[in-house]
Formats: sequence, C-alpha cells, structure tokens
Amino acid sequence: MLIAAGVLSAPVLLSPLPRFSKPLSTVVLASDSSLLGARIADDGQWRFPATEVPEKFEQALLTFEDKWFRYHPGVNPVALERAMVNNIRRGEIVSGGSTITMQVARISAGNRKRTYLNKLREILSAVKLEIFSSKDHILAMYAANAPFGGNTVGLDAAAWRYTGKSATSLSWAEAATLAILPNSPGLVFPGRNQEILKNKRDALLRKLCSKGCFDTLSLSLAMDEPVPSEPTALPVGAPHLTDYYFKTKKGRTIITTIDPFLQERATGIINTHQKDLSANFIFNSACLIIDVATGNVLAYVGNSQSRGDHGNDVDIIRSPRSTGSILKPFLYAGMQQSGEILPDAVVPDIPTRFPGFSPKNFDLTYSGAVHAGAALSQSLNIPAVKMLQQYNPERFLDLLKRTGFTTFNKPADYYGLSIILGGGETTLWELGGAYASLSRVLKRYLEEKKYYVEDYHQPVLDIGNKEKKKLTEDPGPVLSASAIWLTYEALLKVNRPESETGWQYFSSIPGIAWKTGTSFGFRDAWAIGTTPKYVIAVWAGNADGEGRPGLTGITAAAPVLFDLVNLTGTGDWFGTPFEDMTTVPVCRQSGYRAGPDCPETVEISISSNGLKSASCPYHQIIHLNMNGTLQVNSSCASPAEIRNEPWFVLPPAMEHYYRQKHPEYKPVPPPDPRCKPGKTIPVMEFIYPTNGISIFIPRDETGMRTRIVAEIAHRNLSKKIFWHLDERFLATTRAIHQVEIFASAGKHILTAVDEDGNMVRVGFVVVK
Repeated sequence: MLIAAGVLSAPVLLSPLPRFSKPLSTVVLASDSSLLGARIADDGQWRFPATEVPEKFEQALLTFEDKWFRYHPGVNPVALERAMVNNIRRGEIVSGGSTITMQVARISAGNRKRTYLNKLREILSAVKLEIFSSKDHILAMYAANAPFGGNTVGLDAAAWRYTGKSATSLSWAEAATLAILPNSPGLVFPGRNQEILKNKRDALLRKLCSKGCFDTLSLSLAMDEPVPSEPTALPVGAPHLTDYYFKTKKGRTIITTIDPFLQERATGIINTHQKDLSANFIFNSACLIIDVATGNVLAYVGNSQSRGDHGNDVDIIRSPRSTGSILKPFLYAGMQQSGEILPDAVVPDIPTRFPGFSPKNFDLTYSGAVHAGAALSQSLNIPAVKMLQQYNPERFLDLLKRTGFTTFNKPADYYGLSIILGGGETTLWELGGAYASLSRVLKRYLEEKKYYVEDYHQPVLDIGNKEKKKLTEDPGPVLSASAIWLTYEALLKVNRPESETGWQYFSSIPGIAWKTGTSFGFRDAWAIGTTPKYVIAVWAGNADGEGRPGLTGITAAAPVLFDLVNLTGTGDWFGTPFEDMTTVPVCRQSGYRAGPDCPETVEISISSNGLKSASCPYHQIIHLNMNGTLQVNSSCASPAEIRNEPWFVLPPAMEHYYRQKHPEYKPVPPPDPRCKPGKTIPVMEFIYPTNGISIFIPRDETGMRTRIVAEIAHRNLSKKIFWHLDERFLATTRAIHQVEIFASAGKHILTAVDEDGNMVRVGFVVVK
C-alpha cells in the first residue's frame, strides 16, 4: 500500500509548484485606497500586486469558470471527461476542462501550447498547489495573474483600466464582465466584440441571479449597464509621488496617507496660480500639506503643470533649494529657548559688513534698532544676522539638525552667518516636517504637559503599523513649548515679509503663523504656515534655478499658501503654555529685562529660561543741569544744581538710523563746555570697519585694487571729523561721514577725531 501510494504521489510531489516572478507595476493608493497613480511593469504589462479577491468577483468567476472550486482537489474529473469527449468529436482541442487551480498552473508555466502532455503537467502542478496552498490563496493568485486583454494582467489592473474604479467597488455587471475576460482575452475584451461580450455577461448575470446573489430588479438594472469600452487612462492624482515610489518601492502597492480630496484641490490651486506665475516666466511650484498631530502628508503636489518643457517632471518637494530667510523662526525660537533674548528686546539694524559678506534688508533701509519679534515678522535680514552672530552658527546648525533637517551636511564654517539668509539648501519636505514637529511639540505639551522624543520626525507618507507605540518622555526638549509659542506669536502678527508690496492682503487671515522667504537672485520663493491642525508649505520658482524679478515669497508663494489655508481652514489658535512660562518686567522702550534705571516697565510672559537674559543695557542715569539742556558733573555744578534722569541711550550707529524713523527719540543733551572731561557717553562710532576685522580687497576689471569705504556715525551731524590712517591725515567730513581708503596688505589703524576732541580708533587687517 505504501509503495503504491508513493508511486502515485511521486509525480505530484516532483511537479513544479506554480509560482509567479514576473515584474509588477508600482501602485500608489490614497488613504481611502483610491488610486493616485501607477507605473507599468518592466515587461510592459499592467500587472498590479496581488490583493484580496472581492466577493462579487469571486461569485461571478466561480459561477462562470469553476463552480466546484471550493470542493475539488485541483482537478474536476467530470469537467475533464466532458472536455475530452468534445475534443474527440471535433478532432481538435477545443476545451480543456481546466479548473481555476489548473489555470493558475498553466499561467505560471507561460501559457504553453495545449497538448495532452502539457495538460497532464497542469493537473499534477494543480494537485500539488492544492496540497500546499489554501483555496483563498489560489483564487488570489489567479485574480492577480489572469490575462484581461491587451497588456492588462490581473483583476486590480483590469478594474482600474476598464471601469475606472477599484476591484472592491465593482458593480455586479462590472464584476461579471471581468470574470468573463480571462476565458478568451485575445478574442473578447472591452473595445472588441462588444456584443459577444455583453451576451456572455448577461448570461452570467442571469446565473448569478438564479443562485440568489441578487434579486430580479437588480438583474434588470445590471443588464442595462453598458459594457466597458476601450481601456481608460489610469488616474494621475500625484504623479511626482508615484515616481518617487517607482524609484524607491518598485513593484509594490503603497497605501499612502494622502487625502484624495485635499490632493485634488491642492493640485487645482497650484495649477491655477501657475497660470499667473507663467506670465512672469515662473514655471514651477509645489506644495505640501501635513497633519500636525500625526505628521501624515495629506497632499503632495510635487510640481505644477505648465505648457512646454519647463522641468515640470522634477519633484520640487524633494529638491534642495536655497532657503532664503525661511529659517529665521528657528533661530528666534532657539534664542527664546536659551534665554539669550527676550521676545521684544531691541537688536541692531544698521549697516553691517563681514569679510566677503554684507547683508542687506530687502528694502535696503535701516531702522537702527528694532524689536526682535518685529524683526522676525518683518523678516529683516541684518537683525537676523546680528542675532545669529550672538547665538553662534555652530549652535544654530546643531539646532537645525535636531529639529529634522539633514540637508545641512557641511561644517558650520562652510555656511557661516549667511546660513540664516539662504547660504544653505533644504527641501520643502524637510521644511514642512520641521515646522510640523514644532507644532506637534506645542500641541502635545498643551494637551499632556509633557515632551516626547518621537514628536520630532520627518513627514509620514506610508500607512504602516497602526499600533500605538509607547512614547519616550524627553526631559530636555530641543525647543520648549514656550519658545515655540513665542515664535508663533511673532509670526501670527501682521507679517510684512521681505517685500512691502502685497503683505496687507494677507494680514486679516486669523489663526495662522506664517513666514515667507526669498533666495538670493530671486530664484526661490517660499511660504509656510501652521495652524494647530495643519502645516502648509509652498515653493515657487524655476526648476532650472533661473531667477526672475518679482519672484519673492510674498508675491509668488504666499497667495498659494492662503488659498490652501482657506481650503483647510484655520480653527482655534494654540493655547498659551503658561506652565512653561514666567512673567517679568521689561523696559518698555528696549524690551530687555528691567534694570534699576528703566523709567517705564511692562509685564510680559517669557520662556522660563528668559530669566537668564541680560538686564537693559540701553537705559542709564545721566546728569543734567536743572533745565535739562546740558550734561554736567561735579566740576561745574553743585549737587543741588544737578538733575539725575534715566535716559534711553542707543549707541551712535544705532541712534543715527533709529532717529530717522522714531522722531520721539530724545538724543542725549551735549556736555556743558565749562565742565571738565569725565565719564561721558560715546558720541561717535565706526560703522565700518569694525575692530579686528580682516578685509579682502578685490580688484576691479582693470586689475587695480578697489578701495575700502569707511563710515562713522556721529550723534551730531554738524560736527566735523578728521580722519587719519596709520597717523597719516586722510580727509575731513561733515554730515556724511564716509571716506574712501586705499590700504596695502597688512595691519592698519584708522583714527577719527571730531572738532571737540572726541576720538575713536579701530584696527583692521587687509589680506591679499
């Protein structure tokens, strides 16, 4: 018995087990499993990865092809006998009597020629497959690999190509149509022999109705449905995202976090604005919408569509671009976190030069001194550079890396201070992810009063394991809730970013903190905004890097941002993280912590670390005569004749520009000439060069070295200043205190003396 069983079973066990190794299409689905896009398999076939077989298709297929499928061992002897009789009568093979399992074996073997030997091979492989696989798995193998006409293979590909919907959404009429196609895909498929196809489908529908799958009314309605015609184009809801997965997860089905409604509307908004941008020869734009709580990407528009070849295939979302000033909020938040500056402390806004780097404000003006929060909301460049100089570029680079940026992979010396104005590159992907992380930290702290390491992460695109992972509490957050909230409060205010023109159109939008950025040469326009629910990031420009006049964050990117904001809504604003904050009195004029000499103070909320900040350096007691017109001291006035008064005193360079925009500013009265010199307030200050600076002097087009333009700010513009270089007299200036200097390589001393004998000097080095 055992020997006989072995002899009978040996052919089955030695037969090849049906397997499928042909290349698969890359399929990208939205969060609701609707198709966003697909890329054809390497062999030119639309062959989607296998999925579960829907009930309607299963009923239709088994009724049409193999009604005993759930019961036979892979072979139906009755069907084989009937097929053999028919073949003998016709004198040729006209029927195979194949079960679904046998068809799987035949397809896996490459649809070999119909012969009795090949039929035997199919039978043996089918029996083996039944032994080692479940019925559901066999059915899924068939559905995924059966031919459906032309270059369409598998149920899922056929459903989308012939009906424009997923296999799970098929009607009974559509399921019956697709169940028929693999029987003779070369003869009958949508677009060919439509009448034969409809007759076969209707016959199958009647069988299904007689089995009780649906009632007669449903039968009538199903038979009235037209059969599909030519294959339709597959959806292209997210072409750049589909290309990304074609490169990174080729041949797989990816269920993404994309919200199909937001994706479609965001794409429409991008393409609508692109029409206006194209008029200025700006041909590319992109946007990203991220859910704050989860980090899920809800819309991914990698590039706009415009006529002509303008690099619209480039996925801008993942392309490194110069940041412009879009990183300034991270610096502001970092300084709030460290307590190095209070929200409205004044920072210098004066002409500033560094070796090889001379930052300018967008409008080429100077305010002298500006509150830090206003400098951020107005996107002033010079205060940002001054703040970074104080914070340190190396610390700032570390902060960027800890908040999620990976594109800044050079040492801090490579970027220097220019990193805050676009000296480095990042992607819309990382920018959106970093802002979402900040918003998530603040949101979570407001809800739980805790920080978690996992709150900082890149945006999420794939729907993976939905199990809730245990979070790791973070005792030392990268940025505290208070630092983030104070930053957002600055960005929430009327924002006048970079270009004065057009900002007022967006000032009335409530409940969104937003920032724009424009890279050097008008090559990149950025706009990013956050609400408690969403982060929206937008870029506009040209994929090839060509700059255009008027290509700024406010004119090119902000209009797109706020149309997307209107699409998603704003809702309630973030609450205030009072538990992470403290209140302190600050000088009303300077914004610094109030010292003993501050005449007017206000209470403000600051980060707890703000208690480490310095007290006000700009208020001091000055000694005046009784009518307050002259500074005096004990050498020329008795104590009864001296009036001590607190005074807001800015350094000469800051005062020079501050007075032009603040007529209420009161300069310090001049010294009484009768008094002996004593401790006095400096009356003049070098704007350039600064002490200890190394200067490289470039050559002009003729090969001659160009000159240094030295500049001094004096509290009294009418005073004369006498200039000397290395004890050699240079020039005399009045009102506009600028002098051209030609200096050879080496160390130099520049000295300036005004007509009252006040002197300042600075040492600098000219390098070759």
